[in-house]
Amino acid sequence: MSALFIAVSRITDREKLNQYLAGAPASLAGRPIEVLAFTEDGDTVEGAPPGSRVVVLKFPDKAAAMEWYNSPEYQAVVKLRLDGTEGFSLLCSGM
Repeated sequence: MSALFIAVSRITDREKLNQYLAGAPASLAGRPIEVLAFTEDGDTVEGAPPGSRVVVLKFPDKAAAMEWYNSPEYQAVVKLRLDGTEGFSLLCSGM
């Protein structure tokens, strides 16, 4: 079953996020990842999310998602995203 990595956040430090955005694509190379959403202007329909930045990545399964997340390539840049945004990320089963 596919897996979705979903990040919803508010940008708190544009410079750090820009550094993350410059480095993060290298972590995707050669991996079976499909970018389903990547926006900074998501519209809230229900609830109170931390912000309007939304990223949705699709992986073949949760193991592939965690392999990417824990990879040296991604771990080298993830702190920039965490330092440049406030929000949450989650991993869920896809359809």
